[in-house]
Order: sequence, then structure tokens, then C-alpha cells
Amino acid sequence: MTIGEMVAKKAELIELKKAAIKYTDTSQGSVIKTGSIGKADNKFKDTEDTVYRTIIGNTYNWMDSHDDVHVKGCFSKSIKERSDKVFHLHDHEYKLTSRVGEPQEILEKDISWKTLGVDMEGETTSLLMLSKIKKSYNEIIFNDYKEMKIDQHSVGMRYIKVELAVNNEEYEDEYKNWSQYYGSIANKERADEVGYFWIVKEAALIEISAVLMGSNPITGTLQPEKSIVESKEEVADALHKSIKEYYKNLI
Repeated sequence: MTIGEMVAKKAELIELKKAAIKYTDTSQGSVIKTGSIGKADNKFKDTEDTVYRTIIGNTYNWMDSHDDVHVKGCFSKSIKERSDKVFHLHDHEYKLTSRVGEPQEILEKDISWKTLGVDMEGETTSLLMLSKIKKSYNEIIFNDYKEMKIDQHSVGMRYIKVELAVNNEEYEDEYKNWSQYYGSIANKERADEVGYFWIVKEAALIEISAVLMGSNPITGTLQPEKSIVESKEEVADALHKSIKEYYKNLI
């Protein structure tokens, strides 16, 4: 579909987005490991049958494999209104047997790009969930979290407010959106390649799932044992090695 066709069908495309639940797809390619980004504010102690982990459900200002760019505050209203109804699942399976943990706290937190391993000045916002992960729910996933092996997550959500941004001055409103938000995107190469992106201004959060590959690769698990200083180089190395594969495998 050309840029002109997208603009002409913008209203229809937005309604289609709103009508569907968004979750990860399989076109992600290699992950960007963020499993050691900083020190989690973990007030709870692990036991033999329970571990507490702070997971990243989404990192904003990153153009994901759905061509979406989530912006600061997009989940704020949803968190305020229904944080007690958000689930911690695996693989976006909407079943009673698919729970892996019980959310204790959900928040949006400002984090510097460099802390996340991205060579960019300034800060972005990450969607964080502190979860009480129980062995009785799923022993395999419990052990993976306990051993810090899960480094990718994905949100299940519904779009509420979405706008289109295009890199073409012929389309005044859409180009205005491009000019306003393009500068904050970390992976601008992706936006330049396709010439457009969807701005997610508000979305309803339904769940956060542990997955093999997320639509957004900067969605790891915080390691409470490591400090930001100790882990920055490790995360940056992992990102630099995988980012070329990330773009190569995007569809």
C-alpha cells in the first residue's frame, strides 16, 4: 500500500486497529537483550516456590514490528483504571492455566536510552510490572524467571487513540505528526525505510506475556543483583550484535 493510499484509508485502518487485540508476532528476528538493565526496586524476597521479578512490557519511542510507536503516557489511563485487572501470562494464551504470576504493581517509568543499551541521548519511558511469579502456575516458566532466562515480553492491548505519521509534506496533518514525533524515535532507520509510522497515544492494557520474541525487543527482565553501572556495557554489547539482525528479519 502506498503512502497516498494509507492516508486515503486512514480512518478505516485506524478502526481496524481498534477492533483487534494487539500482541506479538513472529517477524521480530533476533532479540535485543535487556535482561540486566539496572537494579530493580525489589521489596520482596524470593522463596522456593515464589520469585518476584520486574519485567518490561513495552519501551516507548521505539518503532516496533507493527510499525507502531508508543508515546509517553499511552497506558497511564488504563493503569489507573484497571491495573488490578491486568494479567501476567505466557505467549498471549487467554486461559486460566496460562497465568505465570500475580501483578503487584504496574507503572510507566522514565529510563535513559543509554541505560537500555541504545546509543541515544535523553530518556524514554518503559512499562514495568512487578510480578509475583509462582511455581504452582507454571513450573517451567517459574524456573526460567528464577534463572533470569526470560528476556522478552509483549503486551496484549487494545488501541484507543491512534494517529498516522508520514514523511511526505503533501499530506499536511500526517506530515505534522511525523515532524512532531520522529525526533524521539530511537530506531529512526526503520521509520526512514517505510516512510510512516502509527502513533499510539492511548491504549488499554489487558496483559503482559512472556514470549520468545516480542514486537518490541527492549522488553527484558530487570536483574535485582546488578547495578546500572555494572550492566550498561553488557546490554550495549548485546544490542549492537543483534540490531542488524532485528532490521534484517522485520517484514
